[in-house]
Amino acid sequence: MHVLIAVADVGSGVQLEEALNRAGVSAKWDASQTDGPSNAPTCEVVLLDADYLGARLAEVANAWRDHLMVPGVVAIGNSNDARAYAPRARVTLLSTSAKTTTLTTAIAEAAKLRLATGMRWAVMRAALRLPPIENTIEQWPATLLHARSVDLEVARSALRWHVQHYATPTLLLEQLYQERILTVPELETIAHADGTKTVQTLVKTGPLDPSKTAKLLWMLTSLGAIVVTPEVHDPVTPARRSLDEIRKHLRARVNRLERSTYFDVLEITPLAEYAEIEASYRLLGSRYSPQALQRYDLAELVNHIKATWDLIEKARTVLVDDAHRGRYTDYLRQHLATLRTEWAIDTRDSQAAAAAFMVGQAALGEGDAHKAMGHFAKAARLHAGHPDYEATLAWVRFRVQVASGRDPKEMAILERKAVEGYLVGCRPWPRALVALALLCSAGGDADSARWHLAIALSIDPNVPAAAQLAQRLGLRK
Repeated sequence: MHVLIAVADVGSGVQLEEALNRAGVSAKWDASQTDGPSNAPTCEVVLLDADYLGARLAEVANAWRDHLMVPGVVAIGNSNDARAYAPRARVTLLSTSAKTTTLTTAIAEAAKLRLATGMRWAVMRAALRLPPIENTIEQWPATLLHARSVDLEVARSALRWHVQHYATPTLLLEQLYQERILTVPELETIAHADGTKTVQTLVKTGPLDPSKTAKLLWMLTSLGAIVVTPEVHDPVTPARRSLDEIRKHLRARVNRLERSTYFDVLEITPLAEYAEIEASYRLLGSRYSPQALQRYDLAELVNHIKATWDLIEKARTVLVDDAHRGRYTDYLRQHLATLRTEWAIDTRDSQAAAAAFMVGQAALGEGDAHKAMGHFAKAARLHAGHPDYEATLAWVRFRVQVASGRDPKEMAILERKAVEGYLVGCRPWPRALVALALLCSAGGDADSARWHLAIALSIDPNVPAAAQLAQRLGLRK
């Protein structure tokens, strides 16, 4: 076995070379390779200097994995940066004082798994014992023919890093279809890889058995016909966009409700009575209930579903029962200072905010945007974070800014970003969604405008301004 020692310090490099050679490993120190492969060295394993590379460790490790020799990679270092970046680089990190036996064991393991550390054309060719060659259409038939017989452990080891990642087709997959290289069962299996399902789901889906599906995903990803990503890749289709948004909502909701109150869970004020509580509960259920979420492949976020819904159920149970609600209100009086809340506000502020919002709506209906903005700003000040107040204020503020000569597209994008921040992790708010749709349209993103408007209308077909905007955007009912 040939080992390349790519460390910066001459003392450490020479010591490692001598220690490994004494252990029967053919090792050579070469400081010129510290920043990545600079020529074509012959080696099965490369030792990287994690202390020297720091944040560049993953970049350099991947550069070596893309090298024609496809060496295994081991890192050496003691710094905090080395420990932080080693997992991202997917390398074993050893201390600079590690024993020689520990080092040789890590080297042997890296050599064994070197052809399963990534899914790229060069790695696939090496794993198939085929000579290195450029990735061209002419090479696909023969390469994929060999790939179907690859050692299953190679495919499994490569995919283990990506079991909860989403598999999304690229333009190369269309070329594969046109070349008619894939078999019918392979085509039927890969048709499920639409960017909304994880690798672990696809392996179980069929019609190919799991082992053949794993090999298929390995070879298509190595080819570049599929990309595997921890988040939804390029959410341009309705299915991908829906999945991408629900992941953002679920993740944001967990963060938003940490140390919050039951009023924040249901997004209601202490003035809310039974009918409003039940309406909020139904809206939350449309987005966060296990029944609503079961159609999504949420990967690692699936663990949040039960806890998120259990909290909603608990909040509802407490707040609809007068006795429970009274005891909870007493608890809040004692502990509110230690909690985070946007909704458990003084009832007088809540009433004043609602009144200011109504006056602002009337002023907006009369065409006085400046007057409306003042009242909406008051509502948002008294009840900060209320989606309707904040979104409507953003829309009117946009109108006032444009009237004063500001760039419409620039302002629309800026206000849109603010509104999206208020809505993520919440239940659907139809009026706020219409305001967001207006900002999207003003910013030139008609697709997003139609998307948000469709959600708003599905909840409340009579929400103000929705019908007019829907007609202008050509939204189909």
